[in-house]
Amino acid sequence: MKVKINKCICYDTTFKEMISIMIKNNLKSIDELRNIKPVSLNCKLCLPYINKMIETGKTEFNETLN
Repeated sequence: MKVKINKCICYDTTFKEMISIMIKNNLKSIDELRNIKPVSLNCKLCLPYINKMIETGKTEFNETLN
């Protein structure tokens, strides 16, 4: 069974929504994103995925990242 990782579960915010906010506001980092939308502040399990999203533009992951 493949796992689909596509959002910050603590804030129920998809990576697609995050990347859209980043593009619209010309943001370059997770800290800049957090100034607009709270993400990855609680459990932080999504942090490596958000960093990879920022690096690659990918918004859905099937592999585990550390």
